[in-house]
Amino acid sequence: MSILIGFTCALLGGFLLAVPSPRKLPNRFLAAFLFLTAIELSVWIWGGIQSQPDWVSGVWFAIGKLQMPAFFFFFMSSCYSDFRLKPHDVLHLIPFGLTLSFNLFLVKAVGANPLADIFSAGSAASIALSHIIYYAYLTAIVAILWRFRQRFRLHHSGGRSEVLLWLTQLAAVSLFAHTLVLIRDAVRFTSASDAVLVLQMIGALLALAITTWIALKSLLQPDLFRDVDRRLLQLKAAPASLPDSGIKRVVDFVEAQKPYLNSDLNLADLAHQVAMTAREVSELLNGSLGVHFFDFVNGYRVEYAKTLLLDTPKRSIIQVLHDSGFNSKSSFNTAFKKHAGLTPSAFRVQVVLSSAPSTIG
Repeated sequence: MSILIGFTCALLGGFLLAVPSPRKLPNRFLAAFLFLTAIELSVWIWGGIQSQPDWVSGVWFAIGKLQMPAFFFFFMSSCYSDFRLKPHDVLHLIPFGLTLSFNLFLVKAVGANPLADIFSAGSAASIALSHIIYYAYLTAIVAILWRFRQRFRLHHSGGRSEVLLWLTQLAAVSLFAHTLVLIRDAVRFTSASDAVLVLQMIGALLALAITTWIALKSLLQPDLFRDVDRRLLQLKAAPASLPDSGIKRVVDFVEAQKPYLNSDLNLADLAHQVAMTAREVSELLNGSLGVHFFDFVNGYRVEYAKTLLLDTPKRSIIQVLHDSGFNSKSSFNTAFKKHAGLTPSAFRVQVVLSSAPSTIG
C-alpha cells in the first residue's frame, strides 16, 4: 500500500510540474512535497536491502524534515500572488541539516544495521522533534489561511475563493492524518503493539485516500492547478507607482475589450476582469480620474453611441442605446446629455445639419 501511495505521489508531482500554468510556483512546491513523500515511503522497497550504502539511511531519515517547508511554501505561494523566496528562507533548511548531520554521525558510529540502529538510537527524541516541527508549520499555515480569509473578505465582501476553500480542506485533512500518526507513535512506546499495526493500516489507507483526492481535484477542478485566481491578494503593499500603472491597466483593458457594452457590467465584474479588487478599481477611478464607476463606464458608452449615431443614421435610438450598453431610454438620455451636452436625438439632428451642403449662393 505504501508503494502504491508513493507511486501516486510521484505521478501527481510529475503532473504538477508538467501542467501549463501562469503561476508555476505553487505547483512546484506541492510537487516537491509529493516527491519527498514518495521518497519517504520508498523505505518499504529498499529498507530490507543489506547491500545498500550506510549513508542512505541517514539521508532518508533527514528527508522528512524538508516536507513541511515545501508544504508551507505551497500555501504561501497559493495565497499571495507576489510571493517569492527570500534569502532568509534558507533558515527552513536548518532542521534538515541538523538531522542529516546527526544521522550520518550515527551511521558512522553504529555500522551494522543502519536503518534499525538509527531508528532505535534516540528514536523517542527524533519522533518528538518531527511532530513538533510538523505542528509548528501547520500552526503557521493556519495563520496564513486566517490572514488570507480576513483580507479576502475585506476586499471581496460576499465573495468566495475556491483557492481558500481548497487550501482549508487540504490543511484540515493533513492535520487529521498527522494526528493519527501522532497517536500511532505514542502507542509505539507502550505494550499495545497490535494497536500500532492497526493504526499503521488506517494511516496508510488515509494517506492513499488523500493522494487520490488531490488527484481527483486536479481532474475535476483543473483551474486550481492551471489558472490564476485573479482575486488573489498581494503579500506586500502596492508600490507608490501603482495608481498610474493601475489606471492605465484599467483604461487599456476597457478600450481594448469594450466590457461596457454589457449592460450588466458592475464594479466587481470589471475588477475581476482586470485582476484587481473592487476597492482598488474604485480608488483608482476616484483618485486618478475623479469619477465614479458608472460615470466612467457611461462615458465610454456615450462615445460608442456617438459613433453609432454617426455611422448608422438609419438605426433607431432604441437600437443605439441597447447596442451601447444602456438598458433604458431614460438612463441613456441622462448619461448622453451629461457627457455630450445634448440629447441623442438633438446630437443626430445637429450632425445631419452640419454635414448638409450649403444652398446659399
